[in-house]
Order: sequence, then C-alpha cells, then structure tokens
Amino acid sequence: MRNMLQRGRIVLSWLLMGVMVLAFAGIVAPVLPQWQVLPAFLAGNLLVIAVIIVLTLLLGRIYCSVLCPLGISQDFVFWLAKRRKKNRRKFTFRRERRIVRYSILMLTGLAFLAGLSGFVGLVDPYSIFGRIVHDGLGLPVAYGWNALVGVNESHGWIPVLSKTDILWPPLAAMALAGVYFVVLTVLAWRYGRAYCHTVCPVGTLLGTLSRFSLFRPVIDGSRCIHCGACEKTCRSSCIDVAHGFVDTSRCVDCFDCVAVCPKGALTFSRTLPVKLPEKTLSGEGISRREMLLTTAVAAGTIAAGLARSQTVVSALTGKGKKKILPPGAVSADAFAQRCTACHLCVSRCPSGVLVPAVLENGVLQMGQPYMDFSKGYCVYNCNFCSQACPAGAIRPLELAVKEKTKIGIARYAQFHCLIARDGIVCGNCARHCPVQAITMVENKDGRSYPHVDGARCIGCGSCEYHCPAKPAAISVSPLPKSS
Repeated sequence: MRNMLQRGRIVLSWLLMGVMVLAFAGIVAPVLPQWQVLPAFLAGNLLVIAVIIVLTLLLGRIYCSVLCPLGISQDFVFWLAKRRKKNRRKFTFRRERRIVRYSILMLTGLAFLAGLSGFVGLVDPYSIFGRIVHDGLGLPVAYGWNALVGVNESHGWIPVLSKTDILWPPLAAMALAGVYFVVLTVLAWRYGRAYCHTVCPVGTLLGTLSRFSLFRPVIDGSRCIHCGACEKTCRSSCIDVAHGFVDTSRCVDCFDCVAVCPKGALTFSRTLPVKLPEKTLSGEGISRREMLLTTAVAAGTIAAGLARSQTVVSALTGKGKKKILPPGAVSADAFAQRCTACHLCVSRCPSGVLVPAVLENGVLQMGQPYMDFSKGYCVYNCNFCSQACPAGAIRPLELAVKEKTKIGIARYAQFHCLIARDGIVCGNCARHCPVQAITMVENKDGRSYPHVDGARCIGCGSCEYHCPAKPAAISVSPLPKSS
C-alpha cells in the first residue's frame, strides 16, 4: 500500500506531464494549462480555483507533485542525480525560511493586484516551464527531430514523417530560458525541491492552506526507530525525525518518505495539526508588524517608481509603441494585465508570427508575445492561439468570428514599392491578401499600384510578410484605441 501511493503518484504525474509537453508541441489540445494556479486566477476560473483549494485542504500540496510541470521536471532531475553513486544526496531537516517565502508571496500578490502579470510570470512555475520548453528546448528538439526525419527518409522506414519548420526565438528569450534551466537544474540536482519550498509563490500559497490539510504524512512515535530514512530522502527537507514532525506547508506529497520507512511508522493519514516545538521555530518566525512593514515598503516602492515620471511609465508599459496583438485580445492594457508569458500561444502558432517581446512593448511586458510580421503572418483560417491561452489574455474565438476580427490595418508607402522605385511589377500583397482588401489600381503613369480598402482589411499581416521590398512598402499598424 505504501509503495502504491508513491508509484501511483509518479505514474499520474508523468502522464499529465507528457500531456502538458504535447500541448506545447501542438499535438494535443491545451487543456491542462487551464488547471494551473496563476492562469486560473487571471482567467477568473472559479471552478479550477475551488477544486485546487479543496484538494489542498484535503490532501496537502498534491498539486505540486501531480499537476505542476515545473515541480515534476525537478523531480526528474533529482531522479537522475540519485542514479549517480557519487551524488546520492542525503537530506536533513531545515527550518522554514518564512520571511523569504512570504516576502516573495507578498511582492507577487502586489504585482498581481497592480495588473503586472508579466512580473508575476517571472516567478510563476507554469510560466517558467513554458519558457524553458519553448524558448530553451524547442530549438534543439526541432533540429534533433529534423535530423531523425532525415535519417528516416534516407532509409524509407516511415513515409508519413516530415520535417518541422525551424523558428528561432529572440536571443534574449533563449538566454532567459537558459538561465532558468541551468539554475533550476542545479538546485534540483543538489537540493531537491529547493525552489518549490522557498521561492515559488504558488507553493507558499498552497503551503499556507496545507497547514490545515485533513490528510498528511504523520510519524507514529510508538513505531518510529529514529533511523532517519524518511528525513534523508525528503527532497523538501521538511521532516524532523528528532521531534517527530513533518512541516506540511513544504511537503509536496511525493510519498517517498512513506515508501522508505522500514517500520511503517510514517503514514499518510488523517490527524490533527502538530506544532513544531518552540526550540525549532526560534529565529524563523515573522511577526504581524514585520509582515505589514514589508508590505508597505514594497507597495510604496512600486508606487513611487511608477509615479516618478511619465518617461519611466512609458518605458515600463511601452506606451506609444507599436503593439499588434493576436485576435481575441480585448485591448493592450487587458492583454498586458493577464498574459503571464507562458508562450503556449507562441508554440502553437503555425506561421511563427507570434514572438516573445524583449523591450518592444516596455519592461513590464517583457516576454509577452506580439505580432512580428517580418517573421510570419496571422493565418486566416487559424484560431489556435485563442483556443490555447489559459489566462484569458486571448479570448477563445470561433473560427468564423476570428476570420472577421480586425487586429490592425495595412498602410501603403508608395515610395518603397518596387513598382515605383524600380519599375518592377509585383502585386504580391494583393495576391496574398485573404480578404481581397488589396487591389491593384492603374495610375496615370500606366502602372498598377496597390490600394488598401481599410474597411475590409483585418490586419493579418500577410501583405507585409510577402512584400519583397526592404523596407516593406506595405505594413500593418495598430488600430486606434477607439476601435
């Protein structure tokens, strides 16, 4: 029974992890991202929030070990570390770093209330996982897949396999994903779930609830022989064998401790909350006064920084800069407040027109995607991004509605056009316009020039992408706010 809990959790977590990775690869529908904590909060998904709260109050942080892809990936890294004889790390109980945990949670909460979801996404585990998968691992996986397909084609094994397009993310996005990958891998390799029990705001939030969970790991003092096997295997460093205590606020319900106990003294069962002895708690608590002071300082710092000057506000928010958003985004402000930059929409975009922003839209929107028509264009009969977004930054649109959704308007600059500049008859923009908003109209000089019908143009960017002129003679501009 004890091993069944552990093995069942491992099988379920890896099954869900596989589904999550396949969703980023565009192979399965992106259902599981909607069950992540931060996207559910941003989307106002009360059902998901209620289910996660109830599960946490019943079973503790089972979400962290079964549903959180970043947590599961850290478990995989730690599993690899244990395979090395020289790196069979033995853990010991460490006191909770409560000040660090709740300071990060408070700052995250303040950013959330201020609508700065881009900042929140920097510490959100799901968003970090999305960046690592798409920006960090997507490129080598794509090259590896194409190499395998090449070998397959040369031998004629499986004729249905085909190569994928290689889409390079911005170097800054790749660098950030690389930093996340290296830091989290080192932490997991050396210290297990260190990120989850000290830094992660979702872990701290659920850990606060799990202090009152109905079922929890419990040490039976009458059967415990104080061998320390459970404490040594606990990747959250939350088991104190000396005092017979398990800190449920940091326990992620991996059930490894239950499986290794030689006497069955550690069980996952219903019990009353057990308080840590005062001796162990000394020096780690945070008073109400300290909590309020930290909150006031953080709020004052953010407010003062934003109000310091209009220039600072513009730099942070990207006010006045070009921002073409995907169909389904209500407005630039609403998009910025809800998008966590998980890059699920970017990974599912078939043409590569959605790219992560670096500083194009301001510091606070770093990583949030926008339309770059030099990379691709919004495919007319595609609504993948609107069906993928779990946070509500992009509303779900039926295909028929999406095809009529206006996201920008094409502007024609005749002096850049090949017809006017070099006398080359082109017409690419008119041929590739999916709504026939561009027609070739003969001018007085006998040449035909593009004419844009603003009423029909939806701003998909196909004209800009296919324009051979450098710079493009036709480009898409954002809609006025009144639109």
